[in-house]
Amino acid sequence: MASEIPQLEVITAIADVETEDFIAQLLFSQGWNIINRAIDFAGLRTALENRHEFLRTVVIYSSDLADLNLIELSEMEGRYPAFSIICIDGIDINSHLIMTHIRSKLRLPLVYQNQSSAKSELSISQSPKKQKIITVTGTTGSPGRSHLTLLLANYFSWRSQVQVFDADLKSPSLAYLVGTQAQSGTRFSLTTIQTANKPSDLPASEMKEVTFVDIGALPPLREVVTDRRWQATFINNILEQSSSLIYITKSSGLGLLRLEDFITEFPILLRKIPIIYVLNQRGSSREDRAIESRFSSLTSGERAFVVPQDSRSLQPANPHGKVLDRFVASSKLAKEIDKIAQSIG
Repeated sequence: MASEIPQLEVITAIADVETEDFIAQLLFSQGWNIINRAIDFAGLRTALENRHEFLRTVVIYSSDLADLNLIELSEMEGRYPAFSIICIDGIDINSHLIMTHIRSKLRLPLVYQNQSSAKSELSISQSPKKQKIITVTGTTGSPGRSHLTLLLANYFSWRSQVQVFDADLKSPSLAYLVGTQAQSGTRFSLTTIQTANKPSDLPASEMKEVTFVDIGALPPLREVVTDRRWQATFINNILEQSSSLIYITKSSGLGLLRLEDFITEFPILLRKIPIIYVLNQRGSSREDRAIESRFSSLTSGERAFVVPQDSRSLQPANPHGKVLDRFVASSKLAKEIDKIAQSIG
């Protein structure tokens, strides 16, 4: 699966045969999947009605389409948030101009429609482009998201200013793991997101050169991109701005099933987010080796790492905040953390 270039599904509705053929071939060369080539509005309507409302669909049309009904087309776009309907009238038949126009009109799920994001005074989108925003998520059942977040934050804090957000809205735990008395001993800043204010974005004023966001277990992606409640909006906005997404899997059969679901669903996001897959290995038994082998098979061609279990990573920080340094000093664990950090850049 090419997670960094998720495939778009496109319906063309252009009367001029040469223009339609040029655009269809251009989109195909970009990795976009042409699923229907409508020759009139009746065909376009049928194609759209047969699409599931949650499936991301892009319609490229021109106003010379036979029997075109713009009012009905507009109503259909408003009814289905996952549909993007783009007119190419007035655009020169030029590869760069066409792709620039289409990409500028792509309708992002939820974010485009949510007014709270537009009104936010401190939006992530205002943060400098050079900032790294690394989002950490994974399977349910405590796969080790929080510990991995702290280990990587500690690693990067030796060379950059680092901010960590605990955005696990259901079970925040980073403050406990760091230790309330150890705050002054860490080299990064930690903020726990308060749900009482129902935030739509992370506070940009607190973000630094490298920002880690632990969002806890990721809900089904269809919910993330279609749910209009503030929690889904918040997660969706974080994913929109992330420069990397780390997905950590628990070393269990159920963990692998959750991983398969994620790999299957990820193209729903239609975002160019580099993914780093991590398996939190629990031991070296035959079952553990089988799980590792299956994990490697599922993530073949992707950036994937196996983090060995370290008993000390199960302990909260001591009052002097030195436990994170001890984690990084662990040889096998240190090597994998270094590899993951290098893949982030």
